[in-house]
Amino acid sequence: MTRRTAVDGHVHIHPHADLAALLEAAVGNLSRLAGEGAGPCLLLTETARADVFAEMRAGRRVPPGWTIETPAADPAAIVACRGSHRLLLVAGRQIVTSEKLEVLALATCDRFADGASLDETLEALHAAGIPAVLPWGLGKWIGKRGGIVADRIARAKPGVILGDNKGRPIGWPAPRIFNADRGGIVLPGSDPLPIPGSETVVGSYGFLLEGGLDGDRPAADLSARLHGLTAQPPVFGTRLGPVAALRAQLALRRAKRAGVVA
Repeated sequence: MTRRTAVDGHVHIHPHADLAALLEAAVGNLSRLAGEGAGPCLLLTETARADVFAEMRAGRRVPPGWTIETPAADPAAIVACRGSHRLLLVAGRQIVTSEKLEVLALATCDRFADGASLDETLEALHAAGIPAVLPWGLGKWIGKRGGIVADRIARAKPGVILGDNKGRPIGWPAPRIFNADRGGIVLPGSDPLPIPGSETVVGSYGFLLEGGLDGDRPAADLSARLHGLTAQPPVFGTRLGPVAALRAQLALRRAKRAGVVA
């Protein structure tokens, strides 16, 4: 019986990612870090240029040895199965606002255009009943943009949550708004970069929810639970050390210069 749900709250499947390696890493990391009885779950945060979730759900992109189950009552969820392993993947999008801030729209197949303001984006998600996460990003929460994030969190409507990711180096000071008046709720995720080998980090940083998710409507159940959070859920895994984080950023810059990343 599933006693907990282990959730990686920020997962990209990049165009050139080894999907088999990603699924294997997710199962291994989540089971190792969250312990027995924890149902593994990935919250996808796909950009406007990707829709791997739809490809997997339609059976067009399924690694050898894996099968896909599609809950009929929940179009925003699929279950990847291999042997005794069952890995829940929940659809979601990453939106880039006009301020160049990121917003994660979780547990939804809806698509939202990049380029709207942060206020417009959050209002659209609120109107649709979609949980919204403002994830930390290197250099994105300082100066004017940092003030915008702090202001919006201070007056945010229910369902707007802060996010952390594995790339915030160990020892890097936690943003002050992580301890804000909204209870300091922060949802962690691995946030793999579009660089070779990044698949291995999936499932290595996340949070725990009590109990299993509804088998017929897991994405809807997850959405409701995120809207109802009143305290910080337990966190599992670790962030990158300073040297590893620097190497990852240098690899990302090389990928951008090579035209691999837009």
